[in-house]
Amino acid sequence: MYDYRISVVVSTYNTGDYLTEFLDSIKAQSIGFENIEVIFVDDKSTDEYTLNLLKELDSSYENVKVIFLDKNSGFPGTGRNTGLKIANSDHVIFADHDDTYTQNAFEVMCDKIGKNDMLISNFNQVYTDKSIPFKSIYGDEGEIGVSDISQDENLLRVPAAIWTRLFRKEFLINNNIFFLEGMLAEDVYVATYACLKAEGIIYLNDFYSYNYKIRDSEDNKSTIHVRNRKYIEAILNGYYKIDEMLVDINQVSYGELIFRSHLTSWLYTIVLSKLGDEDKKELFIKSRDIFSKYYTEDPYFKKRYNKLVELILNQKFDEAVLESNKLSKTQKNMNDRSLFSRIKNKLVG
Repeated sequence: MYDYRISVVVSTYNTGDYLTEFLDSIKAQSIGFENIEVIFVDDKSTDEYTLNLLKELDSSYENVKVIFLDKNSGFPGTGRNTGLKIANSDHVIFADHDDTYTQNAFEVMCDKIGKNDMLISNFNQVYTDKSIPFKSIYGDEGEIGVSDISQDENLLRVPAAIWTRLFRKEFLINNNIFFLEGMLAEDVYVATYACLKAEGIIYLNDFYSYNYKIRDSEDNKSTIHVRNRKYIEAILNGYYKIDEMLVDINQVSYGELIFRSHLTSWLYTIVLSKLGDEDKKELFIKSRDIFSKYYTEDPYFKKRYNKLVELILNQKFDEAVLESNKLSKTQKNMNDRSLFSRIKNKLVG
């Protein structure tokens, strides 16, 4: 029997500015702060403020533990795995350092999970000027429960959003479900693997547990909005690891459903990036096998990326680069119009 009802694992790196607000949301939980274990795993921060704050938190609270890694891993997977292994509760959740939980998040999730291996909740998208509840493919439907993924395969299309997923710790450990290290899409890997292995999944489509901050300004970007070669390739490397996992557990048939939104979104990231033509070409070459195996059209993009995908599949990589450059100009114009519209609506409102 563990001492806490839930363990919250947080990977940190130079994130001191956000940690106090995050921890305040944990301390305010209706389940009672004393029932929560918080594990910060620092990825060798270089910022003294972050390091000093973490040391202070570690010494100030009996239920707050801070692990300082000896070497910077560059990605959150190592920190999350470290925290998972030492968690002292039956249930574990993985949070980002710069977001917050709603006040009754843990009480509802811990009460609802029962004997199921995983519970998924919904989240709010928080911008600088507004908060928008995320609408999933399930629309206004409420609670969904299945004994395994075969009863409702669409659960694989729910955003990977690892911070909304409560797991039984022993389920993850016993099935060797750990985050990918040294690359991205580590959250998609765990969310997918868990869905395919879980005996009992609850999805609280109408319960919003998490406030996900959208940071995409020039000097303040979430990792998901960093669009350099390192991060874009790290996502692709994660996709290939997901493919390996699907092969290993004989679940390749789910691949197209899993990757439907991810592959075109990955191209969208390249289109929005400032990568040079040679970098784009090398990434297109490297991505061809995964596109060939799993690509299906994502209706969200309204066929705008069909030609680019066709060029990649046909190994016309120089032409693919030219097409991506055209899409870049089109996408920028679309985004600029969308930004102007939001500003205009805000001023009118």
